[in-house]
Amino acid sequence: MIKLERQEQLESLINARGFLSVNDAISLLNSSPMTVRRDMDELASENKIERVRGGGKSLHPIRNAALEQPHNTKRQQHINEKHRIAQLAAELIEHGDTVFIGAGTTCELIGSYLAGTSARVVTNSLPAFDLVKDVAGIETILLGGLYRPKTSIFYGPLTANALNNINFDKVFVGANGIDGSDVTGHNADISDLQRIAFDCGKKRYILADSSKFGRRDFITFYDMRNIDALITDNNITPEYLAEYSAYTRVIS
Repeated sequence: MIKLERQEQLESLINARGFLSVNDAISLLNSSPMTVRRDMDELASENKIERVRGGGKSLHPIRNAALEQPHNTKRQQHINEKHRIAQLAAELIEHGDTVFIGAGTTCELIGSYLAGTSARVVTNSLPAFDLVKDVAGIETILLGGLYRPKTSIFYGPLTANALNNINFDKVFVGANGIDGSDVTGHNADISDLQRIAFDCGKKRYILADSSKFGRRDFITFYDMRNIDALITDNNITPEYLAEYSAYTRVIS
């Protein structure tokens, strides 16, 4: 592949995804790390992309919002890893805890592992609510607001106001990408809810499978140095384990 074609393809991939890591570009383009980094630097110098730590970011993030994957599609990805992460999170919930379970196909699975637990669960996720509402010993609160069919969650001012008045022992939220210490999400309103929930929690946990590492989405909503632990799968590489362990505890 000649240089011009390669760079055009790289630019298209970045625009389609919003963010493309160097590692993903190496695999998709079958190019060397040096070539990918040089191409990203040149595209950035021509104001075609934004060069960020670990990859390249589209200059048109709003246009890319329409490319968010449907909830049911995400559910089918990394299924075993998501169940393991959810189980690890559930094991942290203690008798009498008030916990928040955020949106996302990993967080919603926590309810599958709460049998025998006595706790109060607050969520804005309809799938999470469906999994916990009939579990013995669990008091369940579903926060209302504007309903977002694409991800089956409630959000908006009503949801935010309710969250602001609740004190949580533990908060569990997901992420679309983690880049350095930045925890990122796809939607500004939903990311703002994640931030509010974290600020109301004594203990804060990010749930993310290893495919999210080195990726940056539209909105940075929290700093890894301000959470209590990252809960992930055992596919985390030694490099990412060392990097993220410098910011917080890593549970896998």
